[in-house]
Amino acid sequence: MLTTIKIKTAKPQTRAYKLADSGGLFVLVQPNGSKLWRYKFRIGGIEGLHALGSFPEVGLAEARELHADARRLVAQGTNPVHARKDQKQVLAQAQLVRTKGSFAAVMTDWNAATAAGLRASTRRQRDREIDKNLLPKLRDQPIGNITRPELTALLKTVEQRAPEVARNLRNYMWGIFEYAIDTGLIENNPVPPIRVMKKRTQTNHPALSEKQIGDFLRKLDDGAALNDKTRIAMLLVVLTACRKAEVIEGRWRDLDMEGAQWEIPADRMKAKRPHWIPLSRQAVALLTTLRTLVPADNEFLFPNRRDPRRPMANRSLNAVMERLGFSGEGTPHGMRAAFSTYFNGLGANPDVIEHCLAHVPANKTRAAYNRHAYRDERRGLLQAWADHLDQLLVTNSQEGGAAIAQMRSSRD
Repeated sequence: MLTTIKIKTAKPQTRAYKLADSGGLFVLVQPNGSKLWRYKFRIGGIEGLHALGSFPEVGLAEARELHADARRLVAQGTNPVHARKDQKQVLAQAQLVRTKGSFAAVMTDWNAATAAGLRASTRRQRDREIDKNLLPKLRDQPIGNITRPELTALLKTVEQRAPEVARNLRNYMWGIFEYAIDTGLIENNPVPPIRVMKKRTQTNHPALSEKQIGDFLRKLDDGAALNDKTRIAMLLVVLTACRKAEVIEGRWRDLDMEGAQWEIPADRMKAKRPHWIPLSRQAVALLTTLRTLVPADNEFLFPNRRDPRRPMANRSLNAVMERLGFSGEGTPHGMRAAFSTYFNGLGANPDVIEHCLAHVPANKTRAAYNRHAYRDERRGLLQAWADHLDQLLVTNSQEGGAAIAQMRSSRD
C-alpha cells in the first residue's frame, strides 16, 4: 500500500515506472517528474486504463475514493472512462441549456445565422411577426420544455386573425427548433406538421381593366392628393412591370440613365436571379425628375420619409390605390397582370413577356437550352407598353378596345 511520503519522495528515472497501491490503482512516475494516478481494469477480458488525476493535486485519500467509485462501475460492467465522458457531456449540455437554452436565445442565434441571404424587407417582416406573436408567449421558456400542443394552440390563435402570418410563424419555428437540434439543445422538433393549418385559398392579385387603368392614370396624373415621389414610384411600377418591392427598394447605383437600363441584383429578386430592365423614354423622364427630388447622398430611389436610411414603406403604393378610389379593384402587383394580359392578347412572344416579368420559365428543359435574353425585344415591348399607357391616359375605353381589335385584325 502506498503512503503520501512514499509518493512524495519518489524520484524520476530515465523511464516511467509504477508505484502500486491495490486493486489496480497505481502512480505512474514520469521522467519529467510528474506523478499520475491510474487505474488498470478489465471488463470482459479487455484491459482498460482510467486516469484519476495527478499528484499532489489529487491526494492519496481522494485517489482511493475515485478508485473505489471506478471499481464499482467495473463490477457493474460499465467502463469508467466512458462513464466520465458521458458525465462531461451531461454537464456540458446542462451548461449549454443554462446559457443558450431559452427560446429567445435560440431564436436570436438562428436569426443571425439565417438573415444574411434575405432581402431587407423580408428580414423586417420576419422580425416583426416573431416579436409580436412568438416572443410574448415563448421568450423565457427553455426550448426543451416547449410542447407540440402548445405550439399548435399558438398557431391556431394567430390563424383566426391572420392565416398567412400563422403559416409564416410555423416556418420560422420549424427553422428555430431545427437550429436547436443542430446545436445539441434538443433531440426532436415539436413544431406541428403543415396539416394542422387551414388550406390556403389561392387568390390572384386583382388587376385593373383597360378603362380602369386609364382612369387610374388620370387620377394619378392629377397629383393633387399625392407627393411627386410617391406618384413616380407608382408610375414606375406600372411602366416597368416590376414587383412593387423591386421598385420602392431600388438603389441609384443599379441604374444606368445614359444606357436607359436598370439591373436589379439577384439578392433583391424573388427568383434570386439578376433582372435587367430596359427603361422606356417615359421611365427615364420620371427618373430624371426623381433625381432632383431625392438627396444626392441617399442610396434609395424612394427613401422613407421617417427614416431616410430605409426605403419607402411597403404598403405605401397600396394606400395610393385605395386613396384614389381603387380599393379592391386592383393592386400594384396586379399591374403586372395587366401588362401580361395586354401583350398576350396581342400575340406577343410569351418568352419576351415572361422575361419582362422576371419569371422563372416553367419549362425547365427549354429554359436550360434557350439562353437568349431577348434584350432588344424586351426594350421594344416595354416602350410599346409605355406608349399604350400614354394613349390610355387620353382616350376612353372604347377607343382603347378598338385599337386592340385593329391590331389583332392586322395580325391575323
